[in-house]
Amino acid sequence: MNLTKLKLISLLWAGVTLCVMALLLLLDINRQQQTLQLESRVVYEFAYRRARINEVILHAVVALVKTDDRDDAAITRYSREMRAHYPQLRSLLIYQRVDADQRVAHEQAMQDKGISGYKIYRQTAPVSELEGQSYVASQAYPIVFVEPLDLLGRQLLGEDGYSVAFAQKALMQSSDYPGVFASDPYPLEDGAMGYRLMHALAPAYADTAKTRLIVALVMSLDDLLPPAAHIPQGLSVTLEDSQGAVLGGRVNQKSYAGWLLPALEARRSITWFGQALQLRVQKQLYWTDTSWPVGLIVLLFSGVAYLLSVQGFRRREQAASERLDLTRRFEQKRDQLEQRVMERTQALVSRNSELRQQVKENRQLTQKILEVQESERRNIARELHDEMGQSLTAIRTDARLLQRHTQGDAASLVHTAAVAIDSTAQRIYSATYALMRALRPSALDDLGLVDALHQCIDSLHLNAQGIELHLQLSGALNELPEQICIQCYRLIQEALNNCVKHAQADNLWLSVRLQADDSGEPKRLLIRIEDDGIGFDPKAQSGGFGLLGMRERALSLEGRFEMSSKQGQGTWIQIELPILLG
Repeated sequence: MNLTKLKLISLLWAGVTLCVMALLLLLDINRQQQTLQLESRVVYEFAYRRARINEVILHAVVALVKTDDRDDAAITRYSREMRAHYPQLRSLLIYQRVDADQRVAHEQAMQDKGISGYKIYRQTAPVSELEGQSYVASQAYPIVFVEPLDLLGRQLLGEDGYSVAFAQKALMQSSDYPGVFASDPYPLEDGAMGYRLMHALAPAYADTAKTRLIVALVMSLDDLLPPAAHIPQGLSVTLEDSQGAVLGGRVNQKSYAGWLLPALEARRSITWFGQALQLRVQKQLYWTDTSWPVGLIVLLFSGVAYLLSVQGFRRREQAASERLDLTRRFEQKRDQLEQRVMERTQALVSRNSELRQQVKENRQLTQKILEVQESERRNIARELHDEMGQSLTAIRTDARLLQRHTQGDAASLVHTAAVAIDSTAQRIYSATYALMRALRPSALDDLGLVDALHQCIDSLHLNAQGIELHLQLSGALNELPEQICIQCYRLIQEALNNCVKHAQADNLWLSVRLQADDSGEPKRLLIRIEDDGIGFDPKAQSGGFGLLGMRERALSLEGRFEMSSKQGQGTWIQIELPILLG
């Protein structure tokens, strides 16, 4: 067995199997990727709805504060109700703009409201420039209301929002433009990430007391994501800021990973309230997510097919070895047989050469016999014309002289005998003339082939027999060699006689034309005779030598003879005779 070939087959088989398995895996990955896109869309829509809910809550609080910004009890009560219904709402803050010359009065007013020790203070961390604007030292935006007012809330009272880096941008935007703005994400007291959603009670250009107030809701970023129980198994959802820092996430994956399988990822951008966040959804593929039964079937099929192929390969190798041995023996026998065939072929070639020579000689003999026959017919016709014709003319002359001498006695025996002799001589002359014309048509020698054919056709009285002839003669037929002319005449004569006697046809088509070569010289004579008669079966045809004689005439001149006939469909004959000039 050829081990190299077997190794190549094994490697090729393994490569094809791996390619098929890889293709199945790629199809599964593509299907899971499409599913992941749909699932990430669902998570994105959930986050979008939560953001819109937070915006609605903020608008509701702003509306309440606008109604009476001094009714702290109503604001506190409403805030508690909102926090009870919406866990993502951590606290409610209200900022108030305080000019530098109003700072002392503001602090005293807040202390008079019962907030002991109230002071406006700034964060120790420096405030950086933001969008070409720097912190305005002549103004402050301290927190004047916090709900819930717990320990952390009391610490927030008086905090200047301009001094807080994550809130500065949103605070500036809220104070200058109408609308909702979100602060940068920042860590809440429980370690989760949150943000502040801000909205001014009135735009800055209104120049009313309400323009100094900005309502802020402290929201949990983590609550923008669906609960872990609502996330499909195998998904990991992460919320990131524009720098890629993780702000929150959900994980609902199995305790074990998909061995050798990749993790798929889909990202969606969330741009809202002036913030740009990234929603990253990951899915770890597990073998249960793939078409592993199909892959197993492919592996089993491939393994079985490989074993069968190896077995077949070994059998073929064994058979090839046996065939090689048989081939060697057959070659010996073949050489012997070829030698015998060669000897036999040489004998057959020699015999065929002799037969072809005999056929050639027979055709030459046939042609010679036909020439002699035509020559004898011409001589006989001439003798009949010269001898018999003159004798009959003399007899008729004598008989008519006797008729004149006995005109006065018409009833006499001499007159009656003279009339009978004249009539008999006339019949003999007519019969002799018909016999001469059959032996050798005088028109062929005197007028040419065309007139001879017309004379032959007229002698058949086709119209009287109900046969319509369609005749076509083309070319210089009268200038053909004598041998071609007489053979053409005899062939057409025989064909027309057969049609009249046997065909029972209503129409007869006869075409005789010359075919020239490139130089314009006549090359061959084409004869076609066709009828619409009853036809016959050429294989069952027996008796008579008309068609056989026509074939031999054509072949003796090295021509071609073709004939076709079917029962009820008529008969056609086509003959080609080469024209040898000179």
